[in-house]
Amino acid sequence: MSNNKIKTLKVGILGEPNTGKSTLFNTLMKKKYSIVTRKAQTTIKKNSAVLVKKNKQIIFTDTPGVITHKKNINRGMYKEASNVAFEVDVILLLFNIKKDNIEKIREIAKFYDKHEVEVIILLNKIDLLNTETFYKKVSLVKSELENKILFSISGKKNIGVDQLINYLNKNKNFINEKPFFQKDLSTDVNYLTEIVREKVLENIHDEIPFNLKFTLDKAHTNKDKSVTVHITIHIKKLSYKPIIIGKKGENIKKISISARKDLEETLNKKFHLFLYLKTLKNNSKMQNKGKNNDYLG
Repeated sequence: MSNNKIKTLKVGILGEPNTGKSTLFNTLMKKKYSIVTRKAQTTIKKNSAVLVKKNKQIIFTDTPGVITHKKNINRGMYKEASNVAFEVDVILLLFNIKKDNIEKIREIAKFYDKHEVEVIILLNKIDLLNTETFYKKVSLVKSELENKILFSISGKKNIGVDQLINYLNKNKNFINEKPFFQKDLSTDVNYLTEIVREKVLENIHDEIPFNLKFTLDKAHTNKDKSVTVHITIHIKKLSYKPIIIGKKGENIKKISISARKDLEETLNKKFHLFLYLKTLKNNSKMQNKGKNNDYLG
């Protein structure tokens, strides 16, 4: 891709927790840019990826779920999900079609209408309904939200996704901007840490909280074109350390192998992954800063 400006559309993917935002995001991009696990609120940082079609680029941003109760622990996520309205041209507002949530759809759509940003309603997981129930649900939403564009999709089964992309590609809000990604880059640096986060949550499950912090310390390409990556896992309590490591190092071994496999399959490169552990003091300041991190695997 050249450095000349091309037509650009910025699209935010929002919705309540566990409505399938990250699954849709991954289907759109055909790669794992944002983690998908069984825990709610696992998309911690916004991740962006780009879909390029001829002279146009659509930048998708996967954000934390729309949070209706501003609890202190989720204040940052709430702010980020709200602020996305100021950063995008179109919002894809995702809902689980199986749930009776017409009031919530109306409430959230109205919130983003105030920001004068185009909102498209996506009824996701249509593959889980029979034909009769599907048509009833869609008809109900259409009758309640007559002025909204609505798509019925299955992010998991890739149903209706191509139609959505074609619609976005005809959007009137494209503006001329520089290419979002350089020619040799397919995702942002958050991807490396998010893959490790995914594997930690998959292997540890409910034994530790989801709000662990992950930082990319170093990453470089070697002479043989392989990539060496150093990532630190930040924990709030020392008691989490044996849980993450596991008996005889079994957990951390699974995490490391699984993360490395995903990175290699997705980015088509050999990876050398080094994981470290650091304890947070008072939930914010780091203990053993820099020098005494425990190497895990």
